[in-house]
Amino acid sequence: MKRIAAWLARRHKEKAPALPATAPPSKPATPQGGVVVVTVLGLGGEALEQVLDLVQRECRALGRKPVFVTDGCDFAPFRRRKLIVEQVPDGGWMTARAPDLPVWLYEERLFGLIGRRWRPSAVVHFGRRPREACVVALCAR
Repeated sequence: MKRIAAWLARRHKEKAPALPATAPPSKPATPQGGVVVVTVLGLGGEALEQVLDLVQRECRALGRKPVFVTDGCDFAPFRRRKLIVEQVPDGGWMTARAPDLPVWLYEERLFGLIGRRWRPSAVVHFGRRPREACVVALCAR
């Protein structure tokens, strides 16, 4: 029995991996993540393309995920880049067509739904800024 114990002890010492002489290098600090909601209301054409390029580049550098909110109908720039986009109706256009409807309430609720869905860590505005109540609804948790 003693022989077996001695043999196992020798065998265990032979297979033990050597520890590194120095500690492994620490990982660099990871950039702050999260979702950034970017409103691009009223933008189109070349202006929208420039904003999308800028936001994509900055979010990639920071490790964040951009979600765009537009009131336009052309989704091709977003699709080409495989970006997430939410559409809200143009409140001014809706009010002009149906002045008796509470469009402002619909807009606030829609921005609130977008905020609850994506839970943004930051909100950035390009183009026309949404009404303050919509921004508050977007940021409310």
